[in-house]
Amino acid sequence: MTESQRPKERIEMITLHKILFVFCFLSLSLNYYISTKPMLEIENPTFSLIQPNETITSKFSDNYDQLIDIKKFSFKINPKPCKRYPEGFLLMIIVSSNPLNYENRLVIRKTWGQTDESTNIVFLVGETDNVTVSQKIQEESVTYGDIVQGNFKDAYHNMTYKHVMGLKWISHHCMNSKYILKTDDDIVVNADELKRFLVRRLSPWGAKGLIMCKVAKHALAQRRQSSKWMVTLEEYPMPFYPDYCPGWAILYSRDVVPRLLEAAQNTPYFWIDDVHITGILAQKIGVPRTSITNYVLTEKKAEMLIKSGRQNIGRFLFGPPNLKVQRMSALWRAISQSCHI
Repeated sequence: MTESQRPKERIEMITLHKILFVFCFLSLSLNYYISTKPMLEIENPTFSLIQPNETITSKFSDNYDQLIDIKKFSFKINPKPCKRYPEGFLLMIIVSSNPLNYENRLVIRKTWGQTDESTNIVFLVGETDNVTVSQKIQEESVTYGDIVQGNFKDAYHNMTYKHVMGLKWISHHCMNSKYILKTDDDIVVNADELKRFLVRRLSPWGAKGLIMCKVAKHALAQRRQSSKWMVTLEEYPMPFYPDYCPGWAILYSRDVVPRLLEAAQNTPYFWIDDVHITGILAQKIGVPRTSITNYVLTEKKAEMLIKSGRQNIGRFLFGPPNLKVQRMSALWRAISQSCHI
């Protein structure tokens, strides 16, 4: 190698080192950003967060023995997990469930619905005429201690009874929970991410005036008889529903729950529970709905997650609704096996 070649080689090596340094710096910066960046922004938040030294008391009026127009209501099964934890939970989950859906409840218990010191779960059911199913519900309650059952028939047009029963149960038996998540029994919740969201993006001390979900806006009241959501003009005279939360995933702050319960107890029954409770009644008590559309996994992204892992999915709190049991298990496995971002 000649003397004239050595400086050129040194310059090339220095240039290469600079390129490598810049590459490494950018990689480290990206990793740092990904690991420390705040959660996705919430669209137009209308709620407020509770401060560490703030005391919240929830006074409400409710007839314990009445559920809307059911004059002699009672809890046929009434577990009280919150009584064992006077300091309260970060999150209490109430799952609206069909008595027949034992497999759904079992999958939830084994996956995202596992209880710990910060989280607990109950399943809301009504009565069934099937003696065998009724006996299984009793046995399930003894085994797991997480069934809340009311003395009304479990039927599609009784969904509002079930939802309001959940609000009643929370208001009377679990008001020490900071947040309440209401779901259906055919979804998957990204449980660890949800807890991080509550603690880091919201507040571990709770919030006020919070109804959060994937908000449905300008929804048309269905008049076609072929629609499962068909309502008559007598049931609902307006052409459009108010903004509301589809019932498969709704996050409430604890102060909102007894207010919705009180409003429900004094408002004529409307059978589409999510429209009634998070639309009509939420509007009545003056609590806006906060959208978290970006936190909900689409069907397409759920399929990507199951097939190829989580690298290109981003943060999410809830999977899509209406999942079969096998799909719920597959999505949970993908969440559990993928690295956290």
